[in-house]
Amino acid sequence: MAEKILSVFIDESGDFGPYDFHAPFYLVAMVLYNQDVDIRKNIDDLESHLINIGYKQHAIHTGPLIRRESVYAHVEFRKVKPVDYKLFQAAGLICTMELLAEKAESNSFSRSEQEFFCSVRDFKKNYLKPLLKKHL
Repeated sequence: MAEKILSVFIDESGDFGPYDFHAPFYLVAMVLYNQDVDIRKNIDDLESHLINIGYKQHAIHTGPLIRRESVYAHVEFRKVKPVDYKLFQAAGLICTMELLAEKAESNSFSRSEQEFFCSVRDFKKNYLKPLLKKHL
């Protein structure tokens, strides 16, 4: 029997420190990947799309993008080591979306989150619902 390899990509979102009512959530997300499944076409499609919009070899960091932090203030991306690990980026996306789901339920979207998604309803319909279809 051939050895099977399972990769695990883990990311966290939120504040792990003492409780602060401004940032009450802390989540950990894991993406499990059976390396016997070929996802090269999916990765190639994502990389082609990024190249087509002018972002060759860049990692996607969802939370900072939504908040328009300095590195994303002008939709610019910074090269980082996760660029070689698309599933690490997927873990970051999932973790951020789960954090936003918690914030949506408690009616605590920030101003930048409201601007990015337009409304909690739009976030749930256009982003969270499709993601939840992928849950195990």
